[in-house]
Amino acid sequence: MLITSSRKPSVNTRTLCKYLASFFNCKYLTRGKMGLAEVMSYSDDPHVMVVGDYHGSPGSLLFYGEGGDELLSIRLSMFYPEDYKFTNLKSFEPVIMGESEVGNLLAHYFDIYQDDCYGEGKCIKVEGDHLEFFYSGKLLFRLNIKSYRVPGADN
Repeated sequence: MLITSSRKPSVNTRTLCKYLASFFNCKYLTRGKMGLAEVMSYSDDPHVMVVGDYHGSPGSLLFYGEGGDELLSIRLSMFYPEDYKFTNLKSFEPVIMGESEVGNLLAHYFDIYQDDCYGEGKCIKVEGDHLEFFYSGKLLFRLNIKSYRVPGADN
């Protein structure tokens, strides 16, 4: 998966892109003026995630597949703990814990194993309307899902 931002991202959005790329062990590409087709040409993987801005903060995650087809759109807000600090994460393979449609879709697009988290490594806990990202048992950040849609599906 390749992660990029909207065309004129805020500092917060660029930071989230870098953090997600580090968390998922994938590439982050600074988008600049590139269109989606050009961005996709830089990826070895058919999936691309675009982190969108909303009033200076990350506001959406858009997942695209081969040919630029939209696969999933998530509107969100962010929560960072008080002691939040960006650091590069070791390349443990992340695990998704919990059952939900969004969790299952993320597991599919990122090719992530779904299982229980045991405190070591990287874990995404799916609970209700949010995704909590943990590293070695410590909460890094939470994505609060406002809404999501899967094009072509009825939700």
